[in-house]
Amino acid sequence: MKNRLFTLLALLLAFGTTHAFAQCEFTVTSNQPYIEDFEGTTFECWTVETVGAGNWTTMAGSGTTLAAFSFTNVGDEARLISPVIDLSGVSGATFSFTYAMMGFYDMDELVVSYRSSETDAWHTLGTYSISDYQNFFEESFTLSDLSSTYQVSFLGRGLGGYMIFVDNIEIMGEGGCARPVNLQATEITAFSALLGWSTAGNEESWVIETNGNEKPVDVQPYLMEFLEPQTAYTFRVKAICGDGNESEWSVPITIETHCDVIVVTDEEPYFDDFEASEDFVCWHNEIISGIDEWVVDPGYTILNNTAFFIWLGGEAMLISAPLDITAVTNPTLSFRHKQKLGLNYATVDQLIVGYRTSENDNWHTLLNFTDATDDWEDVTVALPDPSATYQITFEGIGHDAEGVYVDDVRVGCGSNVGISEVDTDIVYGEVEYYDLLGRKMTGSQLCSGVYIMKIKSEKGVVIKKIFKD
Repeated sequence: MKNRLFTLLALLLAFGTTHAFAQCEFTVTSNQPYIEDFEGTTFECWTVETVGAGNWTTMAGSGTTLAAFSFTNVGDEARLISPVIDLSGVSGATFSFTYAMMGFYDMDELVVSYRSSETDAWHTLGTYSISDYQNFFEESFTLSDLSSTYQVSFLGRGLGGYMIFVDNIEIMGEGGCARPVNLQATEITAFSALLGWSTAGNEESWVIETNGNEKPVDVQPYLMEFLEPQTAYTFRVKAICGDGNESEWSVPITIETHCDVIVVTDEEPYFDDFEASEDFVCWHNEIISGIDEWVVDPGYTILNNTAFFIWLGGEAMLISAPLDITAVTNPTLSFRHKQKLGLNYATVDQLIVGYRTSENDNWHTLLNFTDATDDWEDVTVALPDPSATYQITFEGIGHDAEGVYVDDVRVGCGSNVGISEVDTDIVYGEVEYYDLLGRKMTGSQLCSGVYIMKIKSEKGVVIKKIFKD
């Protein structure tokens, strides 16, 4: 389960110290789980075993504290070990937690394990090695070999990445009111979102909290309706079980509803140069495979903001808001793109441009770019099958190259009239066209309306207002 991470970089503000504490002991029953959210300034009842300069610390961020693994040299390790947990009184138990990992080309490794006693070997439950700067993931396991001296551990292994984070640990006895896990939102629209989560099977109902307001529900998944377009919503869920038992709240997720339909006309084209924000406005990501997605690159590698598809090997679609283009005379899409060769000069990431007439329609391919373009390439293409709920997509497919950049996206009218047919009864020279908002246009983009024409010649610069029928 992926959750928007508050800001991983903000976690670097404060570190706790690491020591080996005397082991505590906790008893888990069906009504009493073991919960650890690391909200103290140091580890309480947890111990750390290190190899080399690897280490686990508590780290304070914006509104929360969690366990963080860091290292100095590749090969450094550290194991964070839980207190002794007595599970002998329950017939079964579940173990859930969240984690996040930061890296670049090289990724570290997190190994999650259990043992039934201090003399038992560690048994691996899961191994994780990813690079994701923006998301927490949630995992849940059914535990075996239950005993009165049970322990779980998180082994961090430094392999050239950056950091590993762990939080929100819960061990719940069978029959207890377990915290809902893997909360996710799908089928997000401008006005609704479908919420789903994993259950233990003994819940009678649930409570969904939305931006601080609680709503009892008795089914899941549950369709949250009457939401506002282009609005951020934070959801979390708790279970209601028999005898009035309630679970802990789930790990929250935050989504943003989509924009409502944007009406496009000849006089008012749709335009986005991604300068308005360091996040997308009226665009949304849909990850097809892997973890890579589209982001707004705020000038790190390009001088101005662009849409950027990360290159690590996944596939994701950047999808526009619904556009009503039924009143546009000759609908066209224009944009700029580039995709560089990879470091080995043998691969290039792929860009597929497509459209659909509604959310229920299949995607149709307009263009497919598989060649490297070190410089920006300007593209204009006619849009077929205009509708009142039209959507554009830029689909990035990673091939371990340098990513895909897209900028200056425009949907509007493409004229069948050439530049030569525009009234230019002035000196010859280099001609540039601008709309009344100062955006540069090509001659093929001039639909009916008023434009500014700039002519540069040896005699100087002439600026003239022109009218296009």
